Amino acid sequence: MKKSYFSYLYCILIFASLLSACQSGKPAGQKGKSHPILAVDALGDTIRLSQPAKRVVSLVPAALDALYMLQADNSIIGIPNRVYNDPNLLPYFSKIDPRIKEKQLATPSLTETGMSMESILRLNPDLVILNSNQTNAIQMLKELGIPAFAITSQNFEQLNQEILNLGILLGKESRAKELISFSQLKIQNLKSINKNINQKKTIYYAWSGGRIYSTTGRKGLINDCFEMAGLENACPFEIDAPNISPETLISWNPDIVLLWNTEESVLYGKKELSSLTAIKNKSVFNLRPPFLYDPHTLKIVLASIAIHHYSYPSTAAPELKAEQIEILSALYGAEKAKLILQ
Repeated sequence: MKKSYFSYLYCILIFASLLSACQSGKPAGQKGKSHPILAVDALGDTIRLSQPAKRVVSLVPAALDALYMLQADNSIIGIPNRVYNDPNLLPYFSKIDPRIKEKQLATPSLTETGMSMESILRLNPDLVILNSNQTNAIQMLKELGIPAFAITSQNFEQLNQEILNLGILLGKESRAKELISFSQLKIQNLKSINKNINQKKTIYYAWSGGRIYSTTGRKGLINDCFEMAGLENACPFEIDAPNISPETLISWNPDIVLLWNTEESVLYGKKELSSLTAIKNKSVFNLRPPFLYDPHTLKIVLASIAIHHYSYPSTAAPELKAEQIEILSALYGAEKAKLILQ
């Protein structure tokens, strides 16, 4: 308890010194300034800025991805440490931003046991993006006068709204609307194709790391992917991430199983599941590489199209590659899309 208290006091002292050393860099939340830029985050809090954010720290990989889609590269001054350590992220973000390849961007962090704000304060950000469940950190940042934008992205609609609000805060509202318009159009086109499906196939999702019996219910972005792809979630539960038994999975008997960052052999190796239709028909697949299909970003569009492509090959486009190029070019720009796909 004492350690947390003194850490907090230390943060206050550092912040005070930063203010006195850099009068022109005062946080936008201070009194005496007008705040014409307003956006609401996942917690329902209104973030107020006097000018577009130019020094942004993102502690969430999906939000970092969104910043590149918004063409706000020059505003990024801090990224999640995970980007440098995760082999599913580093190769791709390195292609998008040479600073990440050279590990030049700072990785300020929040520890699991308490606050570690010093590294954030030293960067003197005018906006910090973090997960909505990091309530203590959000409160501390606000007390220090640093605008904090909380994200959660529980469904496609909310994802679009968060992209729009981030665009507003970074002075990229037009770009945000362009991204949202493109994504919604692609999904509408996919839904039009789905109208020709007479009988929807059922699909089961297993979480990463071999967690076969951890799945997604009928809430959340993965379920949105299934609906947009024209499939029915085999899991009937109205919750986000239930854990089930082998017997329950057998009773659902899905037509298709989608794995995430888990080798198909892990599922095929489970003898208790050998009676599943999906296993008998070898209808088990991954979305590889995960970066291209991250459903917590606007690449949920590509994920939905890829799932449809696998599940209904007779109605899907002959080549998924063409869809990849078109969607990634629209999201990142043609040059970055080519680098990502190399």
